[in-house]
Amino acid sequence: MKKLTKLVALLLALVMVLALFAGCAKPAEDKTPAPEENTPAQEEQQQPEETPEETPEEQPAEPKNNKLVYATSAFGQKFSPFFATTAYDQEVVDLTQGGLLAADRGGNIIRNGIEGETVNYNGTDYTYYGMGNVEVVQNDDGTVDYNLTMRDDIKFSDGTPADIDDVIFGIYVLADPTYDGAATIYAQPIEGIQEYYHSQAYKYNLILEAGRDGSSEFFTADEGAAYWAAYDAAGEIFAQEIIDYCKNEGHGTTDAECASAWGFDIPENGTAADLWKAITEKYGNVIADMEGETAGSSLQDLIDEQLGDKAEDYKALVATSSVDSISGVIRTGDYSLTIHMTEFDATSIYNMSFTVVPLHYYGDEAQYDYEAHKFGFPKGDLSIVREKTTQPLGCGPYVFDSYANGVVTLKANPYYFEGAPVTETLLMQEAVDSDYVPGIITGTFDVAGPSLSNDTVAAIQDGNSNGELTGDTVTTYLVDYRGYGYLGINADLVNVGGAENAGTEESKALRKAFMTVMAVYRDTVINSYYGDRASVIQYPISNTSWAAPRPTDEGYQNCYSKDADGNDLYSEGMSDEQKYEAALQGAISFFKAAGYTFDETTGKFTAAPEGASLTYEIMIPGQGQQDHPTYGVAVAASEALATIGITLQVNDVGTAVWNNALESNTAQMWVAAWQSTADPDMYQVYHSRNAHGQNTNSNHYQIDDANLDELIIAARKSSDTDFRKATYKSAMEIILDWGCELPMYQRKNCYTTSSVRVNNDTMPKDMTPYWGWYAEINTLAVQ
Repeated sequence: MKKLTKLVALLLALVMVLALFAGCAKPAEDKTPAPEENTPAQEEQQQPEETPEETPEEQPAEPKNNKLVYATSAFGQKFSPFFATTAYDQEVVDLTQGGLLAADRGGNIIRNGIEGETVNYNGTDYTYYGMGNVEVVQNDDGTVDYNLTMRDDIKFSDGTPADIDDVIFGIYVLADPTYDGAATIYAQPIEGIQEYYHSQAYKYNLILEAGRDGSSEFFTADEGAAYWAAYDAAGEIFAQEIIDYCKNEGHGTTDAECASAWGFDIPENGTAADLWKAITEKYGNVIADMEGETAGSSLQDLIDEQLGDKAEDYKALVATSSVDSISGVIRTGDYSLTIHMTEFDATSIYNMSFTVVPLHYYGDEAQYDYEAHKFGFPKGDLSIVREKTTQPLGCGPYVFDSYANGVVTLKANPYYFEGAPVTETLLMQEAVDSDYVPGIITGTFDVAGPSLSNDTVAAIQDGNSNGELTGDTVTTYLVDYRGYGYLGINADLVNVGGAENAGTEESKALRKAFMTVMAVYRDTVINSYYGDRASVIQYPISNTSWAAPRPTDEGYQNCYSKDADGNDLYSEGMSDEQKYEAALQGAISFFKAAGYTFDETTGKFTAAPEGASLTYEIMIPGQGQQDHPTYGVAVAASEALATIGITLQVNDVGTAVWNNALESNTAQMWVAAWQSTADPDMYQVYHSRNAHGQNTNSNHYQIDDANLDELIIAARKSSDTDFRKATYKSAMEIILDWGCELPMYQRKNCYTTSSVRVNNDTMPKDMTPYWGWYAEINTLAVQ
């Protein structure tokens, strides 16, 4: 439970970063580019004069009742480009702000947005435009320059012209030592950013960094001792809440059992103090990270309670150096900027789509002087920026008007450089998912993005007279989900000869035996569960990624479709039953290769090699209801394996139990789903540095392969897309060879619109996770 909160927060942060990257496009043969979802589009057309006091050009008479109502979830009311905390707040940010760089339907950055770039997607050429260009220069010394240029005719919705100082102001907000939003620009290898970010620190952080016996010129010995005493007292309360929660939920009767259920090992007679020690050792006394372990109270609040009147003294900012600027953020002109990085990372370009934020609104122009190292606000004091959190202003297609009674009202921006949107008013109305489709049918909503459940499909079909997903009342657009479902195996727990031998051919064969049987049931089970709402995939990557292998690519093959000798298991024309039998024979060949003893007379395995077993367990988070798309695969495989003497126990558990087992690396096999980013970087999930509980503890497969590590780093260090795609394919082949991941399915999301009130001819074509319903909001019309 508690770790899911952290996962959601991380994924949201990723989504928020990616939300800046959409561009605008039309098929290449069209002369006029379309607007986009998140980053304003570029085109040569008549614009309002570049003076704030000038009134915008008169627009054509709008249709009667020229408004569109979008159903969304509850807002957090943080509509700031700096501090949005929910995906729904971020939608408001997307529609009111503009990013410097555009992106295409695959999520790739458009490098020449001002002139426009043509990219083929699904057989159609689309030309994409953006607010700026980026040139990436890899220097001989290993450093990298991102030379950014913005067009010179951008205006904010109040008519004020924008320039590069607005971008620089925004960068310094994100890099401020007191910034606590979702963006993590300070983690990028920008020259000087670490020195700037750490030039101020809260006193309590300096105490924690110094250690229990440490000293510093920034605090006294008495201050340090008093803080550590309060810290530990609060920590024991924090740990006791975890223990009490586990006991109340039936996850244990002793403190040690409860700690184990929460993912920590303490002595058998251990107490809350021991659990607290284990938590601090895992997170290195980083309070923000430890907050994810909460069973109720905030750790910081508990510490403050222990400190009493002295709490605020420990939150005082202390200047630890005189650094007052970021050397790698270089203004090169009124509309140009260079970001100088100390090393190349292929993912860094996605962080170059800085929001063009109005300095005159969110900051103080009197406090901005680039040459004097003044950037629009006092360093360490973002109060002037935070004041505008609920009232955004930007250069996006819409202007924030109000939030009241669960409705955000947006008005068309007359200064939007693509021209004012044809739909004058956009209402974003809070609702629950189950009301989205009924609301479209009854006329309450015009557009929604409901979860694509069986109930949703039934409601849409019932609402249309033809009984289809698209008809006279509701129009449905199916879009691939930005992620995929998979089945994983922990190599440290499923092997021959122990964890130190997890990478041997025998260990790989053992895992591939299970994968071969489970793979064959995917088509039948996934089609039964999802129908047309999902498809089976063959590589461990989302089909939405530009790096995903395609069936037409050389060397493409279905995963786990060969036996231990490399022979094809399946031939054209085979029935399902014949495929199931072929898969079982393939599994037998792998078990034999792993060293299992097979009785030819009974057709069953009778003994496992040292370190292996005849019995393994797979965990399915179906909440005990058997309601999971992979449950049927596991059960079918279990029944087939039982006929050859292998037991696969299918354990349908709650999310908390499943998550704790995954995070503590105690699950032998499990099913889950990844949410993908635009860049297919594999470092976090597959690099050995994150295996065996080390570092991010995110390589739950425990794959530890030097060749794979080398490929991951090589792909990270290259800017050649073709090279990276080929390298990632080689990396995926190693992952599959380890037998640690079975790609299961690519499911779909959907957008629904009113067939009556929305001109669906103006909806975006070829929508993707990076090119959603409002990707071309500028021309989206009602009727």
